Amino acid sequence: MTRPLHSLSIQVRPRVHIGLLSMHAGAPRMNGGIGFSVEAPMARLDMCAAERIEIRDNRSIPMGTDEQAQLIKAIAQFADMHRISRGIQIEITGAMRTHVGMGSATALRLGSIEGLAKLRGLQITRDALIRASGRGGTSGIGINSYFEGGMICDLGRAADGARHAPSSITLPAHPPLALPMVEMPPWPTLLCVPRTIAPKSQVEEIAFFSRTVPLPAPASFKACYIALFGLYAAVRERDYAAFCDGIDAMQDTDWKRAERTEYGDVLSGISTTLREHGADCIGMSSLGPMLFCFAPAQRMPSLITVAHALDCDSYLTVPANHGREVIYDDA
Repeated sequence: MTRPLHSLSIQVRPRVHIGLLSMHAGAPRMNGGIGFSVEAPMARLDMCAAERIEIRDNRSIPMGTDEQAQLIKAIAQFADMHRISRGIQIEITGAMRTHVGMGSATALRLGSIEGLAKLRGLQITRDALIRASGRGGTSGIGINSYFEGGMICDLGRAADGARHAPSSITLPAHPPLALPMVEMPPWPTLLCVPRTIAPKSQVEEIAFFSRTVPLPAPASFKACYIALFGLYAAVRERDYAAFCDGIDAMQDTDWKRAERTEYGDVLSGISTTLREHGADCIGMSSLGPMLFCFAPAQRMPSLITVAHALDCDSYLTVPANHGREVIYDDA
């Protein structure tokens, strides 16, 4: 135990999820993935002790009612586990988007639980916080990038006979196994969220998994090869051209192609136009609809103009090699 606090803040960053890897039947390990953290757009959780659990999402596009209920439930379960009798008031601000592929559900849940632990003076390990969050059942990218940023290559979890399913309904017995984090070079990155494409609901995500997996084994082998020998190696060697080749190659894997097909010609058209105006590579994060692209800094103003003309919200950023920031207001 440490000294309880009255208030504190935690700033969390988005993560870009490039793709899932082991999505075939009969594999020794399932899921896995590769992705990286970016500096912006961030969300800030301002937290203080309260009599009950209260969430105020003051972002311009707040989380939905169901998402907020799931967050409150996770906080309440953590409080019960550690015999915390009082609650917490959380105010969420910032431009980090929810349910478009930025990993906000994982980041906000980990931030809320860690904030409650720190307010009560509890010393909780990283693994314990991850378990309490209930996240990471499908992908280990967000639960690791929350703490350390960088590029994360996740080797998934031991196959236990369970079906592949999204993280929102998968409770892992053990956190997925990740390779050591690799620091990303400061390559300019543009995030594009199409305003005309509605994000997938949790029900739609579950239905997508049900009709898409299992994939043929060679599809997983291809995705794993691109992740390790293409992307992970390229970042280690700071090889921008090889990294871009890996991003593009991942879009042509069975799993990522199925995800992108969900949005049809609209998403494809945005990608094509961004490429024509100077993007060196373009990918879709998670189940989208957020796209991300890389290009030299001098081309970014033109790409931002194009993104706005395509009716996309855009965020110019760079990869982040550090995790969340804890701000002790009582210090």
